[in-house]
Amino acid sequence: MNFDSTFGFDPGVQDSSMAARGLYATMVTWCDHQIYTRPDSFDGTFDLKRVRSVGGNARLVRELVENGLFEEVGEGLYRVVTRRGLAVFGSFKNQKKPLTPEEAAELHEKKAAAGHAGGKASGAARRAKAEANAKQNEADAKQTASTSTKQTGSTTVPNQTMPSSSPNPSGPESKQTVSIAEIEARAMLDPFATAWSLYPKHTGSPDRARIAWQAIVDGRAVTPRATPEALLAAVTRYQKAVRDGDADDRFVKGMGRWLEEGGYLDWLPAPPKPRYTWGICDEQWLQDHILSQVPEGSFEGSIVGTFWANVKAGGDPEQAAERVVKELTRKGRPS
Repeated sequence: MNFDSTFGFDPGVQDSSMAARGLYATMVTWCDHQIYTRPDSFDGTFDLKRVRSVGGNARLVRELVENGLFEEVGEGLYRVVTRRGLAVFGSFKNQKKPLTPEEAAELHEKKAAAGHAGGKASGAARRAKAEANAKQNEADAKQTASTSTKQTGSTTVPNQTMPSSSPNPSGPESKQTVSIAEIEARAMLDPFATAWSLYPKHTGSPDRARIAWQAIVDGRAVTPRATPEALLAAVTRYQKAVRDGDADDRFVKGMGRWLEEGGYLDWLPAPPKPRYTWGICDEQWLQDHILSQVPEGSFEGSIVGTFWANVKAGGDPEQAAERVVKELTRKGRPS
């Protein structure tokens, strides 16, 4: 069994007590030895009786299961979780006996014979490929010559291009498009489930993460309150940062712990700037007459200036708002 140098930085290990870490290391080495001594009969599992025989207990097992270091594979049966960055089996299997002089000579002869056979096969394959390429090039040249004949006298070579036809919109080749609004609506049917699927690392308990999520949404957490939309945006931005290498994936915590400790606060989108208001056109009026009816983020730039210039010049705000909505709906969501 080989423990990785980053073992102590794994979120599952960091979430576990020292006693649980000791039990994990003990069961990993025990399983490694069983794999070496009983490769045909050992299935990789163990029970609570075995755990107790090495000084562990059911509470520590539950802790390791919750933190993703043990896996419950059946009623009362468990398996250690191994992966790169944590621990991998193989320390016993890698302890090979030295070869005798006779075995070394035999191995050398086999390698030499295999190398010679491989070289002959590789040369034959290269020659066959070269011959095939030459034939294909010759065929391509003849095809090009036959299709590039120019007009001579009154005779014209017919157009070789096949007529194209548009696919039937209702046919099997037609593509069904889904609007961004529909995608966002589906994501918000269960924003936590969407966020859980996007989160960079699935360690720890999803129940713990959902409880922390709801506490933040309801304002019962010790960290600041946030809407489901804002939390989902924070998870999305964090996932992108990890994927692009802007955040170290070795230190990604379980989602429950990340939420409880306020990790989402660093990834929340910046709050929108207060909008300019004038007369009856306050924030609520703008929300009711424009913002709620156009794609998010589209009421920006020159069209905003045009709207306020019209209103200040004495134009009807509602008519001006209708024109804005019509124009932005036609243009769609900004890229």
